[in-house]
Amino acid sequence: MERAATSGLQTEEKALTAMPIGAMRASIEARPALLFFIDRQRMGRDCISERLASLLPEWHVEPISEAGELHRHVNWAPSSVIIFNTHTESIASPDVAGEMAMLAKLAPAVPILIMSEFCDASEVTLAFGLGARGYVPTSLAISEVTAIIRLAAEGGTYVPANILGPLFETHRPVPAQIPDNIAGPCGFSPRQLQVLEQLSEGKQNKIIAYELGMAESTVKVHIRHIMKKLNARNRTQVVLMTKNALPFRSASVAA
Repeated sequence: MERAATSGLQTEEKALTAMPIGAMRASIEARPALLFFIDRQRMGRDCISERLASLLPEWHVEPISEAGELHRHVNWAPSSVIIFNTHTESIASPDVAGEMAMLAKLAPAVPILIMSEFCDASEVTLAFGLGARGYVPTSLAISEVTAIIRLAAEGGTYVPANILGPLFETHRPVPAQIPDNIAGPCGFSPRQLQVLEQLSEGKQNKIIAYELGMAESTVKVHIRHIMKKLNARNRTQVVLMTKNALPFRSASVAA
Protein backbone atom coordinates (compact mmCIF):
# COMPACT_ATOMS: atom_id res chain seq x y z
CA MET A 1 0.00 0.00 0.00
CA GLU A 2 2.80 2.32 1.00
CA ARG A 3 4.76 1.41 -2.13
CA ALA A 4 1.75 2.07 -4.33
CA ALA A 5 1.29 5.54 -2.80
CA THR A 6 4.98 6.34 -3.23
CA SER A 7 4.86 5.13 -6.81
CA GLY A 8 1.86 7.37 -7.51
CA LEU A 9 3.64 10.42 -6.12
CA GLN A 10 6.74 9.69 -8.17
CA THR A 11 4.62 9.33 -11.32
CA GLU A 12 2.94 12.70 -10.64
CA GLU A 13 6.31 14.38 -10.02
CA LYS A 14 7.66 12.95 -13.28
CA ALA A 15 4.58 14.22 -15.13
CA LEU A 16 5.08 17.72 -13.73
CA THR A 17 8.78 17.63 -14.56
CA ALA A 18 8.03 16.43 -18.07
CA MET A 19 5.51 19.22 -18.71
CA PRO A 20 6.89 21.64 -21.33
CA ILE A 21 7.81 25.09 -20.01
CA GLY A 22 5.42 26.69 -22.48
CA ALA A 23 2.53 24.58 -21.19
CA MET A 24 3.36 25.48 -17.59
CA ARG A 25 3.48 29.18 -18.49
CA ALA A 26 0.16 28.91 -20.32
CA SER A 27 -1.36 27.21 -17.29
CA ILE A 28 -0.23 30.06 -15.03
CA GLU A 29 -1.38 32.76 -17.46
CA ALA A 30 -4.77 31.04 -17.79
CA ARG A 31 -5.60 31.95 -14.20
CA PRO A 32 -8.11 34.82 -14.00
CA ALA A 33 -6.70 38.23 -13.17
CA LEU A 34 -7.33 39.36 -9.59
CA LEU A 35 -8.94 42.68 -8.66
CA PHE A 36 -9.05 43.56 -4.97
CA PHE A 37 -11.40 46.37 -4.00
CA ILE A 38 -10.48 47.79 -0.60
CA ASP A 39 -13.18 49.82 1.11
CA ARG A 40 -14.04 50.05 4.82
CA GLN A 41 -17.66 50.92 4.03
CA ARG A 42 -19.36 47.58 3.43
CA MET A 43 -22.33 48.74 1.35
CA GLY A 44 -20.20 50.69 -1.13
CA ARG A 45 -17.61 47.92 -1.20
CA ASP A 46 -20.14 45.23 -2.10
CA CYS A 47 -22.07 47.34 -4.63
CA ILE A 48 -19.04 48.59 -6.55
CA SER A 49 -17.37 45.17 -6.50
CA GLU A 50 -20.47 43.50 -7.94
CA ARG A 51 -20.72 46.11 -10.68
CA LEU A 52 -17.03 45.76 -11.58
CA ALA A 53 -17.36 41.96 -11.65
CA SER A 54 -20.22 42.22 -14.14
CA LEU A 55 -18.14 44.46 -16.43
CA LEU A 56 -14.91 42.48 -16.03
CA PRO A 57 -16.02 38.85 -16.59
CA GLU A 58 -12.44 37.70 -17.17
CA TRP A 59 -11.40 38.98 -13.73
CA HIS A 60 -11.95 37.63 -10.23
CA VAL A 61 -13.13 40.60 -8.13
CA GLU A 62 -12.73 40.31 -4.37
CA PRO A 63 -13.98 42.99 -1.97
CA ILE A 64 -11.97 43.39 1.24
CA SER A 65 -12.09 45.93 4.08
CA GLU A 66 -8.38 46.53 4.64
CA ALA A 67 -4.92 45.84 3.24
CA GLY A 68 -4.13 43.32 5.98
CA GLU A 69 -6.56 40.82 4.42
CA LEU A 70 -4.18 40.39 1.49
CA HIS A 71 -1.87 38.20 3.60
CA ARG A 72 -4.04 35.21 2.61
CA HIS A 73 -3.04 35.62 -1.04
CA VAL A 74 0.40 34.42 -2.09
CA ASN A 75 -0.16 33.19 -5.67
CA TRP A 76 -0.86 36.36 -7.61
CA ALA A 77 -2.07 36.14 -11.20
CA PRO A 78 0.18 37.81 -13.82
CA SER A 79 -2.40 40.61 -14.20
CA SER A 80 -3.64 41.80 -10.82
CA VAL A 81 -4.76 45.23 -9.63
CA ILE A 82 -5.70 46.75 -6.26
CA ILE A 83 -8.21 49.59 -5.86
CA PHE A 84 -8.08 51.43 -2.54
CA ASN A 85 -11.14 53.63 -1.94
CA THR A 86 -10.20 56.43 0.47
CA HIS A 87 -13.54 58.29 0.14
CA THR A 88 -13.03 61.77 1.66
CA GLU A 89 -9.89 60.90 3.60
CA SER A 90 -6.75 62.74 2.52
CA ILE A 91 -3.77 60.80 1.19
CA ALA A 92 -1.75 62.67 3.82
CA SER A 93 -3.67 61.05 6.68
CA PRO A 94 -1.80 58.45 8.80
CA ASP A 95 -4.49 55.81 8.13
CA VAL A 96 -4.14 56.05 4.34
CA ALA A 97 -0.33 56.17 4.51
CA GLY A 98 -0.39 53.11 6.77
CA GLU A 99 -2.61 51.16 4.37
CA MET A 100 -0.37 52.07 1.43
CA ALA A 101 2.69 50.89 3.37
CA MET A 102 0.93 47.59 4.11
CA LEU A 103 -0.01 47.17 0.44
CA ALA A 104 3.59 47.78 -0.60
CA LYS A 105 4.69 45.07 1.84
CA LEU A 106 2.09 42.41 0.98
CA ALA A 107 1.79 43.04 -2.78
CA PRO A 108 4.92 44.92 -3.88
CA ALA A 109 4.56 44.20 -7.60
CA VAL A 110 0.81 44.80 -7.91
CA PRO A 111 -0.37 48.19 -9.29
CA ILE A 112 -2.47 50.24 -6.88
CA LEU A 113 -5.24 52.62 -7.95
CA ILE A 114 -6.44 55.22 -5.46
CA MET A 115 -10.18 55.96 -5.63
CA SER A 116 -11.19 59.23 -3.99
CA GLU A 117 -13.93 61.84 -3.82
CA PHE A 118 -11.21 64.48 -4.08
CA CYS A 119 -9.81 65.52 -7.45
CA ASP A 120 -6.95 67.74 -6.40
CA ALA A 121 -3.43 68.00 -7.83
CA SER A 122 -1.81 67.91 -4.39
CA GLU A 123 -3.69 64.70 -3.49
CA VAL A 124 -2.64 63.07 -6.76
CA THR A 125 0.99 64.04 -6.17
CA LEU A 126 0.86 62.52 -2.68
CA ALA A 127 -0.76 59.34 -4.00
CA PHE A 128 1.94 58.78 -6.61
CA GLY A 129 4.56 59.56 -3.98
CA LEU A 130 3.21 56.63 -1.94
CA GLY A 131 3.47 54.28 -4.91
CA ALA A 132 0.04 54.54 -6.58
CA ARG A 133 -0.16 53.71 -10.30
CA GLY A 134 -3.32 55.73 -10.87
CA TYR A 135 -5.80 58.15 -9.28
CA VAL A 136 -9.50 57.49 -9.89
CA PRO A 137 -12.03 60.20 -8.91
CA THR A 138 -15.48 58.88 -7.96
CA SER A 139 -16.95 61.28 -10.53
CA LEU A 140 -15.85 58.94 -13.35
CA ALA A 141 -18.29 56.56 -15.03
CA ILE A 142 -17.90 52.89 -14.09
CA SER A 143 -17.02 52.07 -17.73
CA GLU A 144 -14.08 54.48 -17.49
CA VAL A 145 -12.96 52.83 -14.25
CA THR A 146 -12.85 49.41 -15.95
CA ALA A 147 -10.72 50.88 -18.76
CA ILE A 148 -8.32 52.32 -16.17
CA ILE A 149 -8.10 48.92 -14.42
CA ARG A 150 -7.11 47.24 -17.68
CA LEU A 151 -4.63 50.04 -18.37
CA ALA A 152 -2.96 49.57 -14.98
CA ALA A 153 -2.81 45.79 -15.47
CA GLU A 154 -0.89 46.38 -18.71
CA GLY A 155 1.66 48.59 -16.95
CA GLY A 156 0.04 51.97 -17.67
CA THR A 157 -0.52 54.97 -15.41
CA TYR A 158 -3.67 57.10 -15.11
CA VAL A 159 -3.98 60.75 -14.08
CA PRO A 160 -7.33 62.61 -14.35
CA ALA A 161 -7.29 64.98 -17.32
CA ASN A 162 -8.68 67.94 -15.39
CA ILE A 163 -5.68 68.05 -13.05
CA LEU A 164 -2.99 67.51 -15.66
CA GLY A 165 -2.74 71.28 -16.14
CA PRO A 166 -1.82 72.07 -12.52
CA LEU A 167 0.61 69.15 -12.46
CA PHE A 168 2.37 70.40 -15.59
CA GLU A 169 2.50 73.92 -14.18
CA THR A 170 4.36 72.52 -11.18
CA HIS A 171 6.60 69.98 -12.89
CA ARG A 172 6.92 71.25 -16.47
CA PRO A 173 10.52 71.02 -17.76
CA VAL A 174 12.09 73.93 -19.61
CA PRO A 175 11.18 73.50 -23.30
CA ALA A 176 14.04 72.88 -25.68
CA GLN A 177 11.94 73.74 -28.73
CA ILE A 178 9.90 76.72 -29.86
CA PRO A 179 7.91 78.57 -27.16
CA ASP A 180 4.78 77.63 -29.14
CA ASN A 181 5.09 74.16 -27.61
CA ILE A 182 3.94 75.42 -24.22
CA ALA A 183 0.76 77.08 -25.47
CA GLY A 184 -2.71 75.73 -24.71
CA PRO A 185 -3.97 73.54 -21.86
CA CYS A 186 -1.54 71.04 -20.30
CA GLY A 187 1.33 72.59 -22.26
CA PHE A 188 0.19 71.43 -25.74
CA SER A 189 0.59 73.52 -28.86
CA PRO A 190 -2.47 74.19 -31.06
CA ARG A 191 -1.20 71.64 -33.60
CA GLN A 192 -0.71 69.00 -30.90
CA LEU A 193 -4.24 69.65 -29.66
CA GLN A 194 -5.57 68.99 -33.17
CA VAL A 195 -3.63 65.71 -33.30
CA LEU A 196 -5.04 64.76 -29.88
CA GLU A 197 -8.56 65.43 -31.17
CA GLN A 198 -7.96 63.06 -34.09
CA LEU A 199 -6.36 60.43 -31.82
CA SER A 200 -9.42 60.45 -29.57
CA GLU A 201 -11.51 59.45 -32.60
CA GLY A 202 -9.29 56.41 -33.18
CA LYS A 203 -7.85 57.62 -36.49
CA GLN A 204 -4.62 56.24 -37.93
CA ASN A 205 -1.57 58.43 -38.55
CA LYS A 206 -2.07 58.59 -42.32
CA ILE A 207 -5.70 59.71 -41.88
CA ILE A 208 -4.66 62.35 -39.33
CA ALA A 209 -1.97 63.57 -41.72
CA TYR A 210 -4.47 63.87 -44.58
CA GLU A 211 -7.14 65.68 -42.55
CA LEU A 212 -4.69 68.12 -40.94
CA GLY A 213 -2.68 68.72 -44.11
CA MET A 214 0.69 67.54 -42.78
CA ALA A 215 3.17 64.76 -43.47
CA GLU A 216 2.68 61.45 -41.70
CA SER A 217 6.17 61.77 -40.25
CA THR A 218 5.13 65.10 -38.69
CA VAL A 219 2.11 63.42 -37.09
CA LYS A 220 4.42 60.81 -35.55
CA VAL A 221 6.64 63.55 -34.14
CA HIS A 222 3.62 65.31 -32.57
CA ILE A 223 2.40 62.05 -31.03
CA ARG A 224 5.88 61.32 -29.67
CA HIS A 225 6.01 64.78 -28.05
CA ILE A 226 2.49 64.36 -26.61
CA MET A 227 3.42 60.99 -25.10
CA LYS A 228 6.56 62.49 -23.60
CA LYS A 229 4.65 65.38 -22.00
CA LEU A 230 2.06 63.02 -20.53
CA ASN A 231 4.62 60.34 -19.63
CA ALA A 232 2.36 57.95 -21.55
CA ARG A 233 3.51 54.59 -22.94
CA ASN A 234 1.12 54.27 -25.87
CA ARG A 235 -1.68 55.94 -27.84
CA THR A 236 -4.41 54.27 -25.78
CA GLN A 237 -3.00 55.76 -22.60
CA VAL A 238 -2.83 59.21 -24.23
CA VAL A 239 -6.54 59.03 -25.13
CA LEU A 240 -7.51 57.86 -21.64
CA MET A 241 -5.47 60.56 -19.91
CA THR A 242 -6.90 63.40 -22.02
CA LYS A 243 -10.45 62.16 -22.58
CA ASN A 244 -12.18 64.60 -20.24
CA ALA A 245 -10.27 67.55 -21.69
CA LEU A 246 -11.63 67.18 -25.25
CA PRO A 247 -14.16 70.06 -25.10
CA PHE A 248 -11.42 72.29 -23.62
CA ARG A 249 -9.02 71.29 -26.40
CA SER A 250 -11.53 71.99 -29.16
CA ALA A 251 -12.17 75.47 -27.80
CA SER A 252 -8.43 76.17 -27.70
CA VAL A 253 -7.92 75.03 -31.28
CA ALA A 254 -10.87 77.05 -32.55
CA ALA A 255 -9.44 80.11 -30.85
